[in-house]
Amino acid sequence: MERQVGNRYRLIEPLGEGGMGVVWRAYDELLDRTVAVKEVRYTGVGDAKRAELNQRTIREARAAGRLDHPSVIVIHDVVEEDGRPWIVMQLVRSRSLAEVLREQGPLTVGQAAVIGGRVLDALRAAHATGVLHRDVKPENVLLADDGRVVLTDFGIASLEAEAGLTATGGLVGTPAYMPPERLNGEPARPESDLWSLGATLYAAVEGEPPFKRDSWAATVAAVLRDEPRPPARAGALEPVIMGLLHRSPAGRMSADEAARLLYEAAAARPVPGGPQARSHAGGGGTPAWQTTADSAPHPTLSARARRGKALWIGVPAAVAAVAVLGTGGVLLSDHWRGGAPATTSPAPTAKPTERPTVTPPVKTADPTPTVGAVPAGWQAYTSAAGHFSIAMPEQWRATKHPTRDSISFKGPGTSGALIVEWTVPEFAWKDPARQWMALEKEIRARGEFAGYSRIGIVRTRYLGLQAADWEFTRVRDGVLIHVINRGFRTADGRPYALYWEAPASRWATDRRYFDTFAKTFRPE
Repeated sequence: MERQVGNRYRLIEPLGEGGMGVVWRAYDELLDRTVAVKEVRYTGVGDAKRAELNQRTIREARAAGRLDHPSVIVIHDVVEEDGRPWIVMQLVRSRSLAEVLREQGPLTVGQAAVIGGRVLDALRAAHATGVLHRDVKPENVLLADDGRVVLTDFGIASLEAEAGLTATGGLVGTPAYMPPERLNGEPARPESDLWSLGATLYAAVEGEPPFKRDSWAATVAAVLRDEPRPPARAGALEPVIMGLLHRSPAGRMSADEAARLLYEAAAARPVPGGPQARSHAGGGGTPAWQTTADSAPHPTLSARARRGKALWIGVPAAVAAVAVLGTGGVLLSDHWRGGAPATTSPAPTAKPTERPTVTPPVKTADPTPTVGAVPAGWQAYTSAAGHFSIAMPEQWRATKHPTRDSISFKGPGTSGALIVEWTVPEFAWKDPARQWMALEKEIRARGEFAGYSRIGIVRTRYLGLQAADWEFTRVRDGVLIHVINRGFRTADGRPYALYWEAPASRWATDRRYFDTFAKTFRPE
């Protein structure tokens, strides 16, 4: 007979079992959906200690449940039943990085850089809210069949690694990914997660962690005493790996520097074909994905299915600026001014002194019937790359960004600019308003926009589609900028964003430009 937890979650089958419990495939009777439920078990401890650990597990799982990031597993609920916690999580069809490494060997530098970048982005988002992971390792990195990289066991693995004791008082699990300070009994800190990320990256390119030895005790001794073996296959990743594996937390490479190096490693060359995996699910999961190089000069971030093949593992180098540490195209950059394209993460997409070369203006096509009525003084423009048509004022220029899937429109009459972007995010959002709210939360947590103030995130209908307008102000170069960003997806799933910004002092005068752009925009 199938068991039900919390009078709501029907356990169907176990998906995996470890030293601290079992992950179940389960069915949420209330919301009519399949979920993963982790049954957390503490053994070898007394009743008082077990009760304390249970409460800490519940408290930290609830804290982790407040994280809203595409590379963090979603925690739906926490239930205490039969004297132990049950953590209800998003069911991710995926494979763990550990499974892929065991079955198919080390990854390429580009693949590892993309995966490492997304894990780092998840950690930075968590650290910004005061949440630590404490058990970053390949088993907790899920490679989803929708193209995402997801870090699981936030708030759960932390207790397993920190407080899960055996009857003899030893830590549960392998110490190969635990930093020296943790093995010395010191409390975890953000730098501890960074050390574990370095060990995970090492394993991704070398096939095994840097301090692997023949026994548990020998591994602990190696982490505490030895220097890591220099990686032989890490290439451009060697500086970031060795920087993160610095023995002293104070001397460890910062998250900002690691993000920059991971971006550079991912952008250095296209990612050749990579490991593919079959479908699986659950808290320790399984993906169906592989890397393919896209021949298009500006490929998008979509997880493209190919008939008879699995989905792609990572992101072509041409869009690594968006993919490595971001959540997809978001049109929150200053790149219309000729600066480096920005991502939703604080990682720089170019060195501060670099300014990418803008390609020559795209020639305006003849008027086509796909464009809405062209107002007087405006002209029709068609983008073959973006598969859309729009009208723009005469004498304005349309400029295709050299690395992003976007075109900016700018010209005389206003200091404002429109950007149309069609970059597919790394996860398939359905609700534009929730997408904007999640992105806003990330940005505010990191303090990325000086003087940011939300005016509103409003659901609307646009071209017969569900859409959302995100309107806000921010300060840039001492000037208050007013922004409206309209996000939506076409019926066949293509995402677009129409982003208009202008100095706040001219907003009332220049808002008419956005209204006309929006009236004449047509996806093809």
